[in-house]
Amino acid sequence: MKKIALFLLVILFCSAFYYLPKHYFSSQPECHALMVNGDELSANNQQQFRDLIRNQAPKKYRYFFQTFLEEGDQHYMITNFRSEDACFDVKVLVDKWDKLENMRRTNGKSYPEELYDLEWEIKSVNGREEVVYVNMHKVID
Repeated sequence: MKKIALFLLVILFCSAFYYLPKHYFSSQPECHALMVNGDELSANNQQQFRDLIRNQAPKKYRYFFQTFLEEGDQHYMITNFRSEDACFDVKVLVDKWDKLENMRRTNGKSYPEELYDLEWEIKSVNGREEVVYVNMHKVID
């Protein structure tokens, strides 16, 4: 009976790895920057990046925290979007701080830089098109 229980436990443990994200076991993709020169955070460049990601699934990218930025009453998380093809920094508007509050308090110091399962959407906020934070599973090493 103990052998059967142990066998089932091993099977359960091994099957859990099947459902873990593939990037838990892969290195970070290299950064092939789209903008070698210039200000990635400029309005024109941010519009180009929104156009690029507009019809893409968030799971296509891996996300790396850069810093937080305040512009007036808007709070942004500068996030490096990285895929096999390109990487670029996007201003992600944050108005829901549930999972980011402690990270915000320390500006990411002592937190891992990769953001796991970042969810975002592009929508109009105060008449401006923005990439808006929706949710995130957790921060990983």
